[in-house]
Amino acid sequence: MRLSAIFCAFSLLLAGVALEPAPVGAAGWISTANSHASAWVTEIEKEMYKKDYRWVFLNDPRTPQASVVRLLNRAAAAVEAKNDELAKELVGEAMEVIEEGIRKNYYSREDVRPITSFIKQHVPVKLG
Repeated sequence: MRLSAIFCAFSLLLAGVALEPAPVGAAGWISTANSHASAWVTEIEKEMYKKDYRWVFLNDPRTPQASVVRLLNRAAAAVEAKNDELAKELVGEAMEVIEEGIRKNYYSREDVRPITSFIKQHVPVKLG
């Protein structure tokens, strides 16, 4: 009886230590706060998630906004590293995500024209 009481107390002590919150931040893939490599990516993300475009992307099960922002964030990191070729490639991939949605008839070219224009205006590299 005494042994089981000691075992229970020890178990509670270990469980209490294991459940105590650690003073570390959230994982990078969970928290998006201040995770963009550049201000222009933040601007594009705000534009893509505007209420005006909610219905445009509703039919697309791929969540293209998240994919585009992720690729543009990588492009911003490439620009910062002075690797413009990689940045152009990543911006092109981001635009291709949107183009694929057009090909799959999730939305029309006219629906996304304001977004693609906004992206082209804000990226620091010129697409060829």
